[in-house]
Amino acid sequence: MLDVAIIGCGVVGAAAAYELSHYPLHTAIFEAENDVADCTTKANSAILHAGYDPEPGTRMARLNVEGVALAKEICARLDVPYRQCGSLVLALSPAELPHLQKLYENGIANGVPGIRLLSAEETRAMEPGLSPEVAGALYAPSAAIVSPWEYALAMAEVAVRNGVELHLSSPVTCIQKTASGWALTTPSGVVEARYVVNAAGIRADAVHDMAAPHRFTIQPTRGEYYLLDKSEGMRVQHVIFQCPNENGKGVLVAPTVHGNLIVGPNAEPPAPPPGWPLSARPHAAACRTSASASPSATLQASAPMWTPGISSSARRKVHPASSTWPV
Repeated sequence: MLDVAIIGCGVVGAAAAYELSHYPLHTAIFEAENDVADCTTKANSAILHAGYDPEPGTRMARLNVEGVALAKEICARLDVPYRQCGSLVLALSPAELPHLQKLYENGIANGVPGIRLLSAEETRAMEPGLSPEVAGALYAPSAAIVSPWEYALAMAEVAVRNGVELHLSSPVTCIQKTASGWALTTPSGVVEARYVVNAAGIRADAVHDMAAPHRFTIQPTRGEYYLLDKSEGMRVQHVIFQCPNENGKGVLVAPTVHGNLIVGPNAEPPAPPPGWPLSARPHAAACRTSASASPSATLQASAPMWTPGISSSARRKVHPASSTWPV
């Protein structure tokens, strides 16, 4: 019998396995895909958020701030590409300044280190390429960028070296309560475990419903990014957000640890079936929005991505692009 069965090996499942591998436990991961980090983790904005968004006093607020600090330690220990570049949330008009104040108060309450409000002049001094419309910004120096798939791969590799079993192409199709724990049905047969960690990403609601009464539903959101050429990689030095709105955190402009620039995402209803072609229209909208923050960038797309996901979408397919969007 297993001590712990982990369902899913994205960054959450890999992190759980990495931590549990430090203890004398019999742990196994069951991943539905044929590789680790194959869904949300392999294609996202690659940002480690500082922690000013979550509502103060919530578990998410506490874990966000603790997690970004812990991620820095793990990346250094496992030689994962990482850069603490900090983030700026821009107010593009005086009307948006009260929202920055609210995020700042959240950050102070959540214990985000070094967070502060900047004037328009201070903001443009840090990022000269920003729009002249910038009225101020919220600066969070603890925000960082990472290689998300390498982060998950490194943790999964260490876990396996420490004795954790990794079962790929092994979706869990049934979970039943037993006298001593849980029985999981997999393609290789039934596996018993004392405890189960649900790290199934956008399928976590379905996994939960196998073991307990229905309590939540995940509503996927489609999002697409531009990944720009390395010639644009130094256009900004920080992660640049606009003020959040009803569609999420808005379009961001950010460097990557590999020297590119990423711009996006848009936000659309649930994605069409796999294999459907991408349209340039949503990218045009993302480009127009990003232009209001960083008007000097020339958006030459190298790989837009579409995403079913939750708040931090799940990038699943990459298609070549030939469109060029001067902004």
